[in-house]
Amino acid sequence: MKSKMNKNSLKLLLVSALLATSLPALALTGDSDKPVNIDSVNQALDLQGNVATFTGNVIVTQGSIKITADKVVVTRPGGDSKKTIVDAYGAPATFYQMQDNGKPVQGHASKLHYELANDFVELTGNAFIQQLDSNIKGDRITYLVKEQKMQAFSQGESKRVTTVLVPSQLQDKNGSSTSPKKSN
Repeated sequence: MKSKMNKNSLKLLLVSALLATSLPALALTGDSDKPVNIDSVNQALDLQGNVATFTGNVIVTQGSIKITADKVVVTRPGGDSKKTIVDAYGAPATFYQMQDNGKPVQGHASKLHYELANDFVELTGNAFIQQLDSNIKGDRITYLVKEQKMQAFSQGESKRVTTVLVPSQLQDKNGSSTSPKKSN
C-alpha cells in the first residue's frame, strides 16, 4: 500500500476502500469538497453532547461516496470537528465510492467506525471490502490511515480471514497488463 493519501479527502469510504486490497486507491479528488447530505426517517440532535443520530434507512452521500445504514451516529467530542467520530450500523451498513482511477470500491459490515483525529477505521461483524474482483473479508478489519497499516481478524479456526487478489488488476494499475481482463 504505497499510495499517497490526501488527508483532506479522508472520509469513511475512502479509508474503508483502502482496506479492500493491496491496490493503491485514491478517492475522487473532489469528494471532500462536496456537501454531505444525510437522508433518514428520523434525526435527533444533542447539542450539548455534540451528537447527531440518524435512524431509519439512512443514506449519506458526499460526491461519489454513498453510505447506507440503519443508524448513523456522528459525535464531536468537546465540539471539536477534528475529533469527529462516525459510527454506522446496519444489517449490513454499506459503502460505495468511485476512485480517481475509475474503479469503484464497495463493502459492508455490521458496524463501520471512523475516528478522524486518529485516522483510524474499523469494520466489525462480517466485514467485507471489494475493488473489482479483489476483496478481503473477516470478522474485523482495522486500518491506520497515516501509517497505511491494515489488519484483518476472524474468530477461531473455523472463521478465517479471506483475501482474493486478481493479478491482472494489479498489473492494470501500472498500465502494463498484457493479459485480458476477467469477465463475469
